[in-house]
Formats: sequence, C-alpha cells, structure tokens
Amino acid sequence: MNKRLLIAMFVVIPGVSHAQSSVTLFGTIGGGVRWVDGVKGGNEVGFNNNIIDGNEFGLKGMEDLGGGLKAIFMLDSSFASGTGAAKTPGLLFSQAAYVGLAGNFGRLTLGRQLNAAEDLGVILDPSGANAQSMAIAPEVVYGANFFTLDSRFNNTIKYMDRYGGLRFGASYSPGGVAGNTRAGTNFSAAALYQFQTALGGLTYEKTYSPTAAQWAETFEAGGMLQLGPARLYLSYTTLAVTGIAVGSPNRRDKIPTGGIVYQITPSLQLTAAVYDDMANNLSNVHSADGHKLTTYAIAEYFLSKRTEVYVEWDRNGFTGAYKSDPTNLAALSLRPGASATTGVSIGLMTQF
Repeated sequence: MNKRLLIAMFVVIPGVSHAQSSVTLFGTIGGGVRWVDGVKGGNEVGFNNNIIDGNEFGLKGMEDLGGGLKAIFMLDSSFASGTGAAKTPGLLFSQAAYVGLAGNFGRLTLGRQLNAAEDLGVILDPSGANAQSMAIAPEVVYGANFFTLDSRFNNTIKYMDRYGGLRFGASYSPGGVAGNTRAGTNFSAAALYQFQTALGGLTYEKTYSPTAAQWAETFEAGGMLQLGPARLYLSYTTLAVTGIAVGSPNRRDKIPTGGIVYQITPSLQLTAAVYDDMANNLSNVHSADGHKLTTYAIAEYFLSKRTEVYVEWDRNGFTGAYKSDPTNLAALSLRPGASATTGVSIGLMTQF
C-alpha cells in the first residue's frame, strides 16, 4: 500500500472518533504447505496461501448520523502471504470498496462488493464460500461473474433488509458502456427465511458478458439445519449460458450440493462438502457434456478465538468434456485429459 495512503488513514481515524464514529482495522493471514497431483509436470509441493479462508486486511467504519441513520464503509484488500503480492493485480481493494447508509429502512451500499445473491449464497455454503481456490470453491463459476470468474461485482448498487426471520435484497451493477445498457451488467435478488434452527432461501442472478453477446443465469435454492453440534447444508443450483452465435446451444449445469459442519469440541471443528456439477454443452458446443465432482474435508483446531491450525483435503474428478474444459484446466493448472486431481493442505491462520 502507498505510504501516504496509510498515513492518511491513520490521521483520519483519531479525528472522526469524536463524532460518534468508529473505524476498525481487520484482517486474516495464514500460510502453510500444499501438495497436489494431476497438474502439468506431475505432482507439486508448494506454499499454501491460506486456501480455506484467504489473506486480507481492511478498514470498516460507521458514523452515527442520528435518528437511527448510520453512514458505513468498507475497504478490503486480499493478498498472497507467500509473496506479499496483491491477489488481483491492479486492484488495491479487491474484496470490497463501498460506502453506504444503514437504518430502519434497511441497508444501501454503493461500490465494489458481493451482489445480493452471493450474500445469501454465502449463508447456504458449508464453508461460507471463503475458499480461495476452485479446488474447493467450484461455485465461483456459476455463483459469481461467469465471464470474468470475479467473485465481486464493480459499480454495484445493493439494498438489503430483514423483517423478523426474513432476509431479502436486490442489487444492480451497471456496465457503463455507452450505447449498450446490457453490456457487463448484473442483476441479482435473494430471500432467506429463518425459523428457530432451520433456514431456507432462494437466489437469482443474471450477468451479461462485456459485449452483451452472451448472458449467464443462475438459480439457487437451499437450506441449513442445526442439529446439536452439527449444521447440515443442502442446495440445488442451475446455470444457463447462451452461445455467442445465433442458434448455438446453450450451456446447462445442474449442481446439487451437500455439506456438514460438526463442532466436535469447542476447539475442534470438521467441515465436509460435495458439489456435483452435471454440465451439458460445455463452451456452448453441442453434446460436449461432462461431469465434475468436487469434494473436500477440513479439520480445524483452534488454539484461541483468533488463531488455528488446519488440515484440508480435496479431490476433483472429471468425465467427458470436463476433461478438456479451458476454464477448468486453467483454474486448477491441470494437464489436458486429466481425470482427477487431489490436494492436501496444512496451514496456520490468525485473525485480527
């Protein structure tokens, strides 16, 4: 980060504290070792850049404007602990950069952020969608921006609110392309209802490609049930992607998902999940069908409320056209034709 920006931040913080405001510095950092097979060149042993949660630091704040109205903001940056480099080159605050208002009317935020469907989709995911690799986060393909694989949306206007056990919201991300009101846009909506220890929800989003030649549409329905020390997750997602050429087949994915988080002791937690992606017409090619099965298990031992050690195992298996899918090959560094890849990570993580 630019030194002048750092100085400016810490000069501002004491000044605003007298106006019934608060600014909090927060972050997560972790690292370790990761082994993986099925990649180009054979097996690989490398640095684990906190695969289960990612590394980040940021600032979030609130100013009480009176009458129950508050001004809020968040700046959140992600980085690689192994090198110190930004997770996304050219983006200082890749995870969030928004300002907004919150009050009795709900919450309105403006800037780079998760869309409304992702906000509630995170609740329906066993690991909270915190994973930093497609090896254990396959939903980045169908639950985020399909055309960029970016989990955040730029220039987003989002409204969220709750009424009793009902949480709902909607968001719109304009593309800002002169003469084309669809290019690069995203619209999403979501609703979730909680009753005692159970909750269920629905999400919808539609994203247009940067030229508006294609669109991707995602529906998700799912729920969670707390049974003693265990949380059970179940969801079903569909993805539809139009072809570029007129008459070309649409891609179709059906993805049932299940998972469990089990708190064995106050210090030991186990998480496991499976994502079964059944795809038709991959890359919008007729009869290019494939199957991708993602499974993972994570054991976390908490040394304190903020610090833990963890062991993670994941496996991705492929059949049919998924063996040569360009997105899959690039994201997992697979060798062409590989039918499976397995990874194991060991790491230490702390939060502040």
